[in-house]
Amino acid sequence: MGEKEILERFWQEIKNYQQFITFNGRKFDCPYIMLRSAIQKVRPSRNLMPYRYSDEEHIDLLDQLTFYDAFRRFSLDFYCKSLGLENCKMEGISGEKVQQYFKSGKYLEIARYCASDVKATAELFERWQKYIKI
Repeated sequence: MGEKEILERFWQEIKNYQQFITFNGRKFDCPYIMLRSAIQKVRPSRNLMPYRYSDEEHIDLLDQLTFYDAFRRFSLDFYCKSLGLENCKMEGISGEKVQQYFKSGKYLEIARYCASDVKATAELFERWQKYIKI
């Protein structure tokens, strides 16, 4: 499956969700997906960049934990460890290494890294929702 098909599937699936949660998604993932979709001529099914100060459609946990850049930014791993969360990021790989891993054919390692990010983000979201969100 190529990039265009992956993007088409992404846009088809995200229509089914009222809300999505990211960590730094507003400043990286969402613009990247939208630009890659334009390059591949895939039409988005929704706006991934809704009003920044609303948590109805998109909750970017980095925005929330920095109080919209009023406080210093830290990594997902830092927040998880600081809050004593179990699902911290995998050791040995980071976002900067993904391209290198991809070129080396280490697809399973990339998948595990992404899965650990999802678990860490979910656990961080639960903590934010229970103890920080007002």
